[in-house]
Amino acid sequence: MCCNCCSVRQQKIWVFTLGTLFLVIGIVLIAAWPHISNTIINSMLPLSPGSYTFNKWEVTPIPLYMNFYLYNWTNPDQAYNPDVRPHFEEVGPYYFRDTKIKQDLKWHDENNTVTFFGLRNWYFDAEKSNGSLDDMITTPHFPTMAASKFSLSFNKIIRKVVNFGLNREGGALTMTHSAIDWLFHGFYEHLLDFVERLHSPLLPIYVNKFAWFYGRNNSKEAEGSFTIHTGKDDLSQLGDLKLWNGSAHTGFWKGDCGKINGSTGDIWAPGKSWDDTISIFISDVSRFINLFPQEVINYRGVEGWVYTSTDQTFDSGYVAPDTKCFCTEGRKCPKNGVIDFSPVAKRAPVFVSHPHFYMTDPLYLENTTGLSPIAEKHGIKIIMEPKLGAPLYVNGQVLISLFIERNDDIDFLRNLAYDFYAPLFVVQIQADITDDILKTVKFALSISSTGQYIGIGFTTLGVLMLATGIWVTKTHKWRNDSPDVETVKTPAPET
Repeated sequence: MCCNCCSVRQQKIWVFTLGTLFLVIGIVLIAAWPHISNTIINSMLPLSPGSYTFNKWEVTPIPLYMNFYLYNWTNPDQAYNPDVRPHFEEVGPYYFRDTKIKQDLKWHDENNTVTFFGLRNWYFDAEKSNGSLDDMITTPHFPTMAASKFSLSFNKIIRKVVNFGLNREGGALTMTHSAIDWLFHGFYEHLLDFVERLHSPLLPIYVNKFAWFYGRNNSKEAEGSFTIHTGKDDLSQLGDLKLWNGSAHTGFWKGDCGKINGSTGDIWAPGKSWDDTISIFISDVSRFINLFPQEVINYRGVEGWVYTSTDQTFDSGYVAPDTKCFCTEGRKCPKNGVIDFSPVAKRAPVFVSHPHFYMTDPLYLENTTGLSPIAEKHGIKIIMEPKLGAPLYVNGQVLISLFIERNDDIDFLRNLAYDFYAPLFVVQIQADITDDILKTVKFALSISSTGQYIGIGFTTLGVLMLATGIWVTKTHKWRNDSPDVETVKTPAPET
């Protein structure tokens, strides 16, 4: 633009037009950009084939570790001595890098859900681990304890038959195997082989090998199938689990306690309110758990909401009446902090709680030594960025324990000094957001404020241009502009 060639009128048109345009753009950006940017971001969040979220969800995008602690019973030779309580030593953790790949995806457009299996693989990380997979671990003889508990529901004659079978087919007070055998490889168990060959519907045992996670590594069927909401048409349901193994109810607990609920932990809905609890469905324990908001912190430069477990997380009606349905019919309901896992564990006396019986009734610790619950170590914690529903940090962990009780009809347990809860293992899932994904989260969160800052800049520029234009007009400072000069008439000469 050639300012020297422009007339005053043209200069005014340029300045006042551009100033007004910048002012309007600035006001629009300040007022509407948060909504516009949120709309753009939200349009990227629903799951669909090839979408941005899908590419981050199909394969675990951040380093995920599944860690295990095992518990070694150090003094089983004193089990019948009333002066010595059972002592358990925590061994580990054994770190395993965990990857999960979604497979066999089926999209259901009629209700905006997707069904998939998760192929899980675990890879041992010796450098992070505290111990060797060759560590020898002694625990109570799980099949014997399960058989003893099973026999209590029958008459004395059946119990004597069970006792005879245990004595003849490999029952025992303890069993000792390596850490890797306990976790994944498994070991041949004569008693299981005997029960498996009975083919009895009362004893649904179909393998003669045993491990806590036997057959789980490199398997997609072990956890079952999951059906989650894609977030299409209703972003508030993104990631919500609708079906597990094709059903909306687990069948293990009655009423709402058996309902399929929560997230699988892979993906979360955005826009959470502070009063909202978050629920996680844990397929390994066939139920959901609730975590509750505690505080707002700055986590690596991002505002995060901290959710933790409380005394309601493993409650059975002692704190929250609506959790009473986690009690198992026909069995004594456990005290607060412990969930009866026997419906899932083929009626074996297995229980789920926080590690070291943290936040449980004192009775779970009274007859053993070696455990020491610590709030900072043994709770469950998730740090969530609420606007995007992005998990920043995850530390989930549960203890699986076995109840050992005297049984006058079982030789191995007749003279047991104490009834006690024996810790078997802790499974812990840990994840921390990577720097690359954290940068993406920060960028997405900054889009709204960045647009507003640009809007403020445009508004300021527009105001300055308009104000300058008005001032220049009043002071006649436009190029080629000059104030009107009053014409002085010269009188005509006298004739």
